[in-house]
Amino acid sequence: MSFSAPTARLLLTTLLCSGAVACSPFKTEMPPSQVTLPAQFTAAPASTEATDLTTWWTAWQDPLLTRLIQQALAANPEIRVAQARVQESRAYTTMAKSALYPTLGATAGMMGGGMDWRHPVPPLLKMAEPNIQDPATDGHLAGITMAWEPDIWGGNRARARVARQMALASEDVLHGTHMAIAADVAANYVTARGLQQRIALLDQSVSTLQSLLHYASARFDAGQTTQADLETIRGQIAAAQVQRPLLVAALDACRHRLAILSGLPPEQAPDLSAPAQYRVPAPPMTELPSTVLERRPDVRLEKHLLDASLQRLISTKTDLLPRFGLEFFGGDGRLRFDGIPGVSGSGGLMAVNAYLPLFNAGRIQAKIHASDAQLHQTLATYDQTVLTALAEVEDAYENRSSADQSITSLTAEVSALSRAATQARGLYEGGRFTMQDVLTTRIKKIAAQDDLASAQTRQALATVQLARALGGGWSNQPPS
Repeated sequence: MSFSAPTARLLLTTLLCSGAVACSPFKTEMPPSQVTLPAQFTAAPASTEATDLTTWWTAWQDPLLTRLIQQALAANPEIRVAQARVQESRAYTTMAKSALYPTLGATAGMMGGGMDWRHPVPPLLKMAEPNIQDPATDGHLAGITMAWEPDIWGGNRARARVARQMALASEDVLHGTHMAIAADVAANYVTARGLQQRIALLDQSVSTLQSLLHYASARFDAGQTTQADLETIRGQIAAAQVQRPLLVAALDACRHRLAILSGLPPEQAPDLSAPAQYRVPAPPMTELPSTVLERRPDVRLEKHLLDASLQRLISTKTDLLPRFGLEFFGGDGRLRFDGIPGVSGSGGLMAVNAYLPLFNAGRIQAKIHASDAQLHQTLATYDQTVLTALAEVEDAYENRSSADQSITSLTAEVSALSRAATQARGLYEGGRFTMQDVLTTRIKKIAAQDDLASAQTRQALATVQLARALGGGWSNQPPS
């Protein structure tokens, strides 16, 4: 197949133009962020080493906790949704990139049938030979088509970069879902364990109060106490018993949540009858705020959305420039009529078209202004996400520090009351204390132990919160 000289020159000129000018003449830069990052986190402990937070829950040394998190990460419906969205966004990226290349296709067709030539057969012959038919015809045509719009100003490349940034953003959604699910499992697990401790302590308190009531009743019968003292103890027992179903309901809610996070119905909630084995680790060591922001999926997501907004603005600006298109068809065909020699041949057709917007009632300029406004909106959202992330880290460190201090004080209080209970028992056996003194001291000790259990749960939750605030709980490997 050969081309004429003008056609060849036209093709060569188009290819040279598309190769020589491959970028938009509009200079578009990213607007600066309004957030100034601090040099360090003020509430974080000083250290020269950073903690690996990819699987931060393994530092808790609880096999059941690790198993529950692994099950949730493997079967949680939200993770499956995020994985499907990653695949969807990658498909859109491929679609956007396809606009950079020519479109090739093959076409073919066949035809045949009789032709009515308005009685081309003489009437006398038609009467003499009534079976004679009008001439028949058949033919075929086959060829290759090609269409291409050279990306002279880079608009299609910018749209492809938009799709790529959106694909990366979908991956960050998946990473963030991993991070949130792991933290949610751990939070419900440690809350359930804390509730189990409080229920056991509550049962001890009720048992002690019932012993105190039995002792006070005996003294009342002996005329050594009043009815008011008995009613006070009964009130304490009733108040303690009211709390138990509330604690049990909260415990069951945590267990049900653990089942749902693993993609199971609430009826298949995990068995937590075995004693807890977890040990709350030390708070993760401090890192630079910039390093934390680079690891947090929500900040990474907003950064990709910001880059996508910039590329979308660049692409919109290229709508002001002329567009060129190249079309080509090359084929071979044959056409035949009965009684006439057939016609066949091959050849090609080429066309170059151009389009320059002259008047559109300000539509393109409006699109540019809208894209520019969207870019600044996305930048403001990014800044807000950064500020929120920094605040979450500071708050998490402070919550952990506050819980540590409370545990130190409450541990000392429990130790003191334990010694007081032992001494009271010895004084009772020596005849210097009554049984009521012993039981009252024991009740105070149980109350302090309950406060300590609550503080330990707060410490565990603060540690989970800190691991999540620092961006832990997901792998840097690209999702499959």
